[in-house]
Amino acid sequence: MRISTDQEELCILEAIRTANAHREELAEALVDNSVLIIMAATARRDLTVREVSNVTDIPLATCYKLVEKMASLGLLAETGKVRTSTRGKASMYSSSMKSFAVDVSNGYIEINIVWKNGQTMNVVREVCSPVITGDMVGSVDALGLATK
Repeated sequence: MRISTDQEELCILEAIRTANAHREELAEALVDNSVLIIMAATARRDLTVREVSNVTDIPLATCYKLVEKMASLGLLAETGKVRTSTRGKASMYSSSMKSFAVDVSNGYIEINIVWKNGQTMNVVREVCSPVITGDMVGSVDALGLATK
């Protein structure tokens, strides 16, 4: 059962709300090659997990796990259900993201996301502690020992 454009937009909006609640996990998920492949496959049209597996050559069991994880993070929106050849129903998924850019500098990873509805999100994650340079009297070394 295909859904209308308005209903699809609501599904995408709900996915964006979910992604906003999981901002910290987005940075980690978006560097996974399989996640990026699934995002690309579902960017143009809605696919079932089986179709994603066929298009991407990712094993079906792995696809189910990744699609579930991606949907729980808001990277994919469940946009409807279709009948399968075995008289069951399969969920259709679409990427909720239009594009994203990654900037890595000064000990930070910054991800700028543009969602399909035009909203933007900026996720910044510190990946290393700042390095203090220069002479410091009474500082603490890497082992936590006071030095003079």
